[in-house]
Amino acid sequence: MKLIYDLRLLTGQMHGMARYALELLRALLDAEPELGVGALVRKPEHARLLPADPRVVAIAANLAPYGLGSQMNLPRILGGLKPDIYHCPFYAPPARYNGPMVFTIHDLIHLRFPKDHGLRHRLFYLWVVAPAAKRAGAVFTPSAHSKQDLIDLMGVPEGKIVITPNAASPAFRPPAKGAAPPAGLPARYILGVGNPKPHKNLGALVQAHQQLRRNPPGGVEVPPLVVVGVGPGEAVWAKPSDELVLLPSLDDADLALAYGLARAVVVPSLYEGFGLPALEALACGAPVLAADRASLPEVVGSAGLLVEPDAESLAEGLRSLLGDSALAQRLRQAGPKQAATFSWARTAKTTLATYRKVAARWR
Repeated sequence: MKLIYDLRLLTGQMHGMARYALELLRALLDAEPELGVGALVRKPEHARLLPADPRVVAIAANLAPYGLGSQMNLPRILGGLKPDIYHCPFYAPPARYNGPMVFTIHDLIHLRFPKDHGLRHRLFYLWVVAPAAKRAGAVFTPSAHSKQDLIDLMGVPEGKIVITPNAASPAFRPPAKGAAPPAGLPARYILGVGNPKPHKNLGALVQAHQQLRRNPPGGVEVPPLVVVGVGPGEAVWAKPSDELVLLPSLDDADLALAYGLARAVVVPSLYEGFGLPALEALACGAPVLAADRASLPEVVGSAGLLVEPDAESLAEGLRSLLGDSALAQRLRQAGPKQAATFSWARTAKTTLATYRKVAARWR
């Protein structure tokens, strides 16, 4: 099978969509020996990010993923390449490509929370993503919640949507006995991971932590809060102190340690198409407290605490985790088992079956 896999979003920064695209590609190669991949990249140096596999060939396509030039020129490029299947693993497929195409919609955050996003983003969804979904042979999405959003907000036919969950990278596993936190972290801490965007709701976590410090559980220390993914001043609440440590980023090895050694990991998001930080934390054996919103209940299951995403409820959830060592230990043991129910191998199997089904319609 000749797959053209669109990796023009690769820049070297391993944001969520880039991580998804590369993890899935590795799993596809493992699952299908006869797979040949033409990987579209914007710059030759981005080819170094591809799997070192002779079946993967980099194809230069210097078109900005979300630009007008991509919409105008990519259909012509794909027509010349004549793939059995074209997969765009992010939000910018060519709306006018009339060929065997699938693509991934990770969430509909721009339509679900329109006030937090510019008109340009919403129009892109309506003028590019929605028409592409009508032309595509299938649309992948990572959760049942995001599937329902595709039906409700974009009118994508239910039969065209295929749920392909994300999974945690092998780097995310419980820490070795005696491991120490990464540099810059205190010996004991509560952890949040995200970015400054309003739907991540990290401000409510900061408020919850402040409430808990003022009124701690009886006889229990409330350690500092560490937030990874937000730098000082990037949000109104992002003011470092003895109680709040801000780290703009950590590499995977250090992030896995940070998850696994935390007293609790809190994912307070109002909306997630999947919620990879929650899954990574579970895989590392952390006690997880998550908002009972969107896809997070699908990911966390019974292996974490689910609460309302307001500061008071988050504070009460933390009070339970810090004050009940038996509960925290039970969740530490349950997390890796829950995380293991998600695997890139299974997602690759579903993805390949969909490729074959869509490609067969074009023969």
